[in-house]
Amino acid sequence: MNDEDHVLLSEKLEDQLKAVEWAREQKKKITDEKNRRIADALMEKMTPLIMKNSVQK
Repeated sequence: MNDEDHVLLSEKLEDQLKAVEWAREQKKKITDEKNRRIADALMEKMTPLIMKNSVQK
């Protein structure tokens, strides 16, 4: 990251800390949503296989 990549939203430390906290929350939301989509896709793919295997036993 170079100097051009830094954006100062506010001179106040309190505002900067709020911005960092907001960014962390957004990252968590994105990660949670991504994990949920992956889990849903896995369940969709694997459930028929699991059901098929349990019927064969």
